[in-house]
Amino acid sequence: MAQAEAGVYRLTPRALSDLEEIWRYSAENWPIAQADLHVDGLAQVFAMIAAMPGLARERPEFIPPVRIHAHEGQLVIYRLAEGQVVILRLLGARQDWRAILAAAES
Repeated sequence: MAQAEAGVYRLTPRALSDLEEIWRYSAENWPIAQADLHVDGLAQVFAMIAAMPGLARERPEFIPPVRIHAHEGQLVIYRLAEGQVVILRLLGARQDWRAILAAAES
C-alpha cells in the first residue's frame, strides 16, 4: 500500500463539483455563513485524513479500493495514490453510495 505524504491531498474534479454542490445546497437551506462553516469543516476533515490516511479502513470490494470517512452527513471517499490522499467523491450518507461507487467502476 502506498504511503501518503503527511498533509498532502487533492480533490478530483468530481469531488470538487460535489463540494460546490454541498455548499450550494447548504446556502439555499441555511444562512450563507452556516454553508461556509460546513464546507470549512469538510476542508478540516480533508487535512485530518491527509495527516492520518489510515483513519478509515480500506474497502477492497471497490476497484480501485477506497476508504470512506463519515462527517456530518457526508461521506468522504478517498484513496491513496502517488504519495497523496486523493478525495474521489463527497456523497450524502443517505445516497446509495454503494451503487454510485459500483457504477464508477464500470
